[in-house]
Amino acid sequence: MAAVALSGLAVFVGRLRADAWSPAPGPAWLLVEDGRFAEIVPGRTRPPHWPDGLPVLDLGRSVVLPGLVDSHVHLTERGDGTSTAEYGMAELVDLGLRNAATALRAGVTTVADCGGPPEAVFAIKEATAGRPGCARTLVAGAPITVVRGHCWRFGGEAADASAVRELAARFAAAGADFIKVMASGGGTAGAPPWEPGFSEEELRAAVETAGSLGRPAKVHCLSAESMRAAVAAGVRVIEHGKFRNAVEDGTGFDADVAALLAERGVVVCPTLSVGHHVLAAPPEVAGEARELWLRRHPHDLGDFAKLVGAGVRMVSGTDAGWRHTPFDALPVELGLMAASGMTNAAVLAAATSDAADALGLAGRVGRIAPGHQADFIATDTDPVDDITALGRLQAVARDGVLLP
Repeated sequence: MAAVALSGLAVFVGRLRADAWSPAPGPAWLLVEDGRFAEIVPGRTRPPHWPDGLPVLDLGRSVVLPGLVDSHVHLTERGDGTSTAEYGMAELVDLGLRNAATALRAGVTTVADCGGPPEAVFAIKEATAGRPGCARTLVAGAPITVVRGHCWRFGGEAADASAVRELAARFAAAGADFIKVMASGGGTAGAPPWEPGFSEEELRAAVETAGSLGRPAKVHCLSAESMRAAVAAGVRVIEHGKFRNAVEDGTGFDADVAALLAERGVVVCPTLSVGHHVLAAPPEVAGEARELWLRRHPHDLGDFAKLVGAGVRMVSGTDAGWRHTPFDALPVELGLMAASGMTNAAVLAAATSDAADALGLAGRVGRIAPGHQADFIATDTDPVDDITALGRLQAVARDGVLLP
């Protein structure tokens, strides 16, 4: 069944959590017009000045809060350990739409695609803009990477600072909402995660070009050195924020880098879900990766806790599509964050207002407030008290359009 679009909607909320830091939830009425919150009135009495004949959605037994944001996905990947390298354009776009629909059903009303074949991801962005049954999609195009660097097959190779600037400008002109850059290697053969990618100068070229065009830059970092270079280049959002080294024994954590991230106000999107879902996959499916992640994942959780303890700000992101990470993984990601040092309120902020702000969407999503997109979810319990409530959704709406 398709999502149901209504030109206007009155929503009665038993307990409204407008954002992670709002006071204890109480009853309220929400007026939705043209896909946005038009008015929010506390109390149980329907405002008498509202138009007659509006359809009413009664969520009087629920806690209602903003739609969630997954700041790191790959919509053109499957998330089951298999490759899409041989897919044609139509197959990639169809896959992306199905993945965006899966995310929305999990309460994720906005996703940020952090890299794929540009033609496909731009087509997915356009298609999801008019499909209320899919999560709203922000895209980067291809990740900008060194020649034969991590994710080079997506078409974002750059040999020097000039090429970095050219690609960033090209993707922005094509409709990129942010620019994604690889400051280290990763899961691509021949580009290990502890191996540096771009120089500080080349990273600065990406950050400055993105900024001049009004786009945030999101920079992939899987080592202490890559994070140090990224911060020196003016980066404000780091993807993964891991401390890999060649021995993979957990000794890569660098307290000075953690302090630097906190001091400069750099935001980290930790993507803890990747290791979790590799280990959750059947051993015969996970294959050789399982042994690696049995060693790696506990260190990642411990390093995340140290970053939180150092005062580093976090936003939510799963890396859905990569390896075995599904597109409904965000509640699991948020549970991992809460179990590894963050308060439930801070986790909820990381998945709503803080994620929106880091993506340049402040004033549009991440909060229930007049003028914001009418994205909301309903749960049986306040997630500030029980973060697992985000896995027990009773309603999901994007732009005021309710999923059946």
